[in-house]
Amino acid sequence: MRVKTFRGESMAACLGQIRQELGKEAVILGSQSVREDGRSLCEVMAALEQPDSPLRPAPPKTASPGGGNGNVPAGGQAKGNGQPATGDWNREWGEIKGHLLALLRPRMDFSALSPRQRLALEYLEREGVDEASVLAVFRSIMDRGEDTVIPALSRLVRVKPLTEAEWPGAAHMFVGPSGVGKTSVLLRLALAARAADPGRRVVVVNADSGRGKGRLLLRHYAELSGLTYAEADGPEDFRRILDEADAGAAVFIDTPSLRGEGAMDGWCASMGLTGRERLRAHLVLSPLFAANQLEHSLRVYRCPPLSSLVWTKLDEACNYGSLVNMAHASSLPVSALGHGPELTQGMTPASGKAVWKLLFKHQLPGE
Repeated sequence: MRVKTFRGESMAACLGQIRQELGKEAVILGSQSVREDGRSLCEVMAALEQPDSPLRPAPPKTASPGGGNGNVPAGGQAKGNGQPATGDWNREWGEIKGHLLALLRPRMDFSALSPRQRLALEYLEREGVDEASVLAVFRSIMDRGEDTVIPALSRLVRVKPLTEAEWPGAAHMFVGPSGVGKTSVLLRLALAARAADPGRRVVVVNADSGRGKGRLLLRHYAELSGLTYAEADGPEDFRRILDEADAGAAVFIDTPSLRGEGAMDGWCASMGLTGRERLRAHLVLSPLFAANQLEHSLRVYRCPPLSSLVWTKLDEACNYGSLVNMAHASSLPVSALGHGPELTQGMTPASGKAVWKLLFKHQLPGE
């Protein structure tokens, strides 16, 4: 199905555009009046179920150096079975989801809510919470007949503090894009583990062989702080290190930044990390990232051990709607909140109270 939105001075103008581009078989999904640059326009959403011919001429096929037709879609690799590339499919699904949400939006009648609930949802929209997440909260409130928004939000944004009590015996691996603060998160948690149990062996692991400067930084801090430093370049190194975790050591692993959807899943397989029951991966993100960057990071770093979201650089952000959006998109709990440059005081295990104060009051943990 191809779905597209048309705008014109009148319904007749929109219908003319639809007939010209989609043909007479197009189906009208919905219409509304919108304002643009001070003008009132008619907006119509239409769909074509099964077009008889391509809507646009297919690009000419060119010979590729390796023999094939060279017809590879942008943003991904062509698949031998004729299926669209992953990048193209994700973009297409994003467009379809946007149109479906536009159709559902009129069903989200805020007038059915109490004044307090309505104000809360309107605030979430201004804070950058996307329509899919707001709709999930709205439906949860209506289905359960609750008086406040927080219970519905709590089901959407789950919390599991990154502490030994909540994650007993786990080896922690931190994944995410470059510059988000994975190394700082690792050091903060390693220092907290050493402070909580001075007699316990605490191991910080550099698994990013391509970061010369980052490796030296991690090793330097480990030596200054009395932590054990280790490097892992393959399955044998990881087997030995994770055996230490099984023996009671606190293990924290820094990983490389990767590119390409599903890259972390492949990296885990190549390092022999698939199926390690006590290994837990945490996706480190910042609310400074744009929505499409966050969604892309989730696709890149999805892997079997992925267990939670860690948010950093909260003190540099001006809104926190992305915490709700990513919790909804990933179904992962929030485990830790980074809110300052200090290694000993710049991170707090997540709690529901801290998340709600951050979201509704812009109050950082500890303030």
